[in-house]
Amino acid sequence: MLTSRPARRRPVAWRRACARRAMGATLLLAALGLTVAACARQAAPRTITLRVLNWAPELELELEQRIVRGFEADRPHVRVIVESVVNNYGEKLAASIASGTPPDVFLLDVPDIPTFVERGLVLDLSPYLSRVGYDREAAFSEVLEVFARGPRLYAFPKDFTPLVIYYNRRVFERFGVPEPPRDGWTWDEFLETALALTHDTTGSGEPDVYALDFPRALYQWVPFVWSAGGDILSPDGSRTTGYLDGPATVETFRFLTDLVLRHRVTPGVQFVAGGDVSRSGRFFSGRQAMMISGHWSMPLLLKYAARGDLDLGVAPIPHRPGVEPTTAIYVSGWAVPANVRHKRLAVELAAYLAGPDAQRARAETRLGIPALKAIAEDVAEHDPTGVERAFLDQVAHGRMPWGAVVMDFHRIERASFDIMDRRLLRGEDIQAAASDVARALDRVLERR
Repeated sequence: MLTSRPARRRPVAWRRACARRAMGATLLLAALGLTVAACARQAAPRTITLRVLNWAPELELELEQRIVRGFEADRPHVRVIVESVVNNYGEKLAASIASGTPPDVFLLDVPDIPTFVERGLVLDLSPYLSRVGYDREAAFSEVLEVFARGPRLYAFPKDFTPLVIYYNRRVFERFGVPEPPRDGWTWDEFLETALALTHDTTGSGEPDVYALDFPRALYQWVPFVWSAGGDILSPDGSRTTGYLDGPATVETFRFLTDLVLRHRVTPGVQFVAGGDVSRSGRFFSGRQAMMISGHWSMPLLLKYAARGDLDLGVAPIPHRPGVEPTTAIYVSGWAVPANVRHKRLAVELAAYLAGPDAQRARAETRLGIPALKAIAEDVAEHDPTGVERAFLDQVAHGRMPWGAVVMDFHRIERASFDIMDRRLLRGEDIQAAASDVARALDRVLERR
């Protein structure tokens, strides 16, 4: 049968053809499998974990952990861990970098800048600015310069504050004292205000309402020195003699200690020697009219203001007539270790943490002023109390603190307590005390 022969031969050919097709299909599937596997590897790269180190307390740490979720959202293969070290932060950070296990991004504080920059522990971020989209012009120049060395930039500013004098309007109203000016408050005007605010309301013979807390720490009194035309170090930061014991600086020490000894507008020395832990309580309760501090005090102050216990105002640091008022700018910024493993991602993360979204989120806490001008202006515009605008008014008078450029500045800070304490506690001559401390600090600076 013509039909039967082909019918007997076709199964053999068909089986061979089928075998060839099966082999081809197997090879194709194998090839497809390899391709799919390769594609799968490309579509799901390994997860990279980045570490951020700061010194945030619990609530601030939670905020930073929420902020980094935005960075992760744009980079599904990246996980960010935010860690906080509250005690001995600088020492532990330096040790981690030296041991080769640094965080990818860390918060750089002013006193740590000289050590980290001069020892090459921190990355110069300036070559990466255009790639990460960081615009120097968008930040306050007074803030950015703290982390700059010429064209180099060693951190993206997080937030900042000028040092100011808070005042409780209710105490001013109680005693019929005019509020301080927004700018240009001279020493004489300040003293007149302080005297009018200090009262013995119980008839005990001692004031129970004071004008101010005594500025015993260097970070509090150095703006008074600058606003008197003095300084504490030579322009190159190499010596203190002639500056810490110079005429304008000593006159400032005398003016401040007279607030205690002569005018009695600040609490007695028994309080200031221990760090005056009661100053906030006096301010909140209306037993102290003014308090020297920075924006970091705002969350607590606003808490009391919300209870109705406080009506808050902000005044500038007083200055001597004829001298430009000057205050200190205290700032922190996001930096990257020089030996970081994931350099590209770390720089991107540091820029993100200093970027607009992160700064808007932090502005709600009121701990600091956003370093980006547009955001800070927006916050001030929507603040009905005028406090944020008063802070911004002081930025133009801001100056970089010495701790940003002098290595081991904490030694100078510690020794400087002795100057005014010697007059307050032992009645010594303030010029002699300042000269003794200045000579001792010069020896410390020579040994660096």
